[in-house]
Amino acid sequence: MEELKIGLIGCGGIATAHVNGYKELFLRGIRVFLIKAVCDVIEDKAREKASMIEAFQGIKPKIYTNYEDMVKFEDLDAVDICTEHRSHHVIANFCLSSGLDVIIEKPLAITMRAARTILDTAKKYKRVLAVAENYRRSPINRTIKWCIDQGLIGSPRIVLWHSAHWTSLPLGWRGDKLVAGGSWVFDGGVHLADLDRYHLGREADEVYGVVRLFEPLRGGQRLTVDDTAMAIMKYGDIIVQWLWTIAAPAKSINARIVYGSKGYIDDHVLRIQESPDKIIEMNLHHVFRRMMNSLDVEKMEEMFPRGITDTFATELYDFYLAITKGKKPEVDGEEAYKDMAIPLAIYESSILGRPVKVKDVEELRIEEYQKEINDSLSL
Repeated sequence: MEELKIGLIGCGGIATAHVNGYKELFLRGIRVFLIKAVCDVIEDKAREKASMIEAFQGIKPKIYTNYEDMVKFEDLDAVDICTEHRSHHVIANFCLSSGLDVIIEKPLAITMRAARTILDTAKKYKRVLAVAENYRRSPINRTIKWCIDQGLIGSPRIVLWHSAHWTSLPLGWRGDKLVAGGSWVFDGGVHLADLDRYHLGREADEVYGVVRLFEPLRGGQRLTVDDTAMAIMKYGDIIVQWLWTIAAPAKSINARIVYGSKGYIDDHVLRIQESPDKIIEMNLHHVFRRMMNSLDVEKMEEMFPRGITDTFATELYDFYLAITKGKKPEVDGEEAYKDMAIPLAIYESSILGRPVKVKDVEELRIEEYQKEINDSLSL
């Protein structure tokens, strides 16, 4: 198999998951990447990742603290960008315009306007742009998609995502609006938006959201992002409700449920209302095996190459195939752009005090919440 020379930019927490993904591919015999260089503004972090990579790759990547130098001095085919949100568009645009293919951590960028510059640059230079959206690739979420497509819960009606708990811990850079763009409802919300779009097979039309900051001081850090968000979204005739908060003491909730006309499915179970007094229940691991038995070899390999279920490994391999086989990445820039628009629509709706059309966010007609960030970036 053709080997791609790749550089890793950003060596923080999420980069560890990426390195483990490369390791999983390597150990399973899919030795398609040579990680030639790693880069982080904190040199010790770059050294740590280089040592992790050397342990399985056998070759230690070069260490850089400046990504421009890395691109200039290394012979690379592609880069894997794992930095904080604010720098995504700057680094991605530099690398794309330098002739490199790019996989970038979600969200694609810190604002819609910043993300649009990445899409335009990738198109101009005819480069592959993939976004590291891994949630949909898990066995559970592949199974939920299969169940919905098979009609096992009937026609989808309602999707609920409720994540409520309390923490006293500081949020680091994720607590700064100008660096993160928003709270977890943005950072993680792109995952949930992607799952909703993937599972339902349709696009969001309208969003009404409310965000609040109940506890501005957390662990000694003064937050400039929210700690609570609630939203209703319309996907045609399907209603989606989100609740995310870290300001809910004493009782934690964490669930995502898809209800249909015949039953529901969540991360653990499929339940079908066969009659008014009869419910059939199946553990999702059992349903997963049923799905796998129904797939042909080609589809199984597409979902779980060589049987790999590590979602970071499979997204990286999908990126490899997009470059070498000319296939569209499963989550390309356009898909990730649509994922971003949904949580950002919550913020725009909250600041305007009314529902907003997702298309208006995508087409940059509504940017009230994002204006402060765009101005700070001179966008």
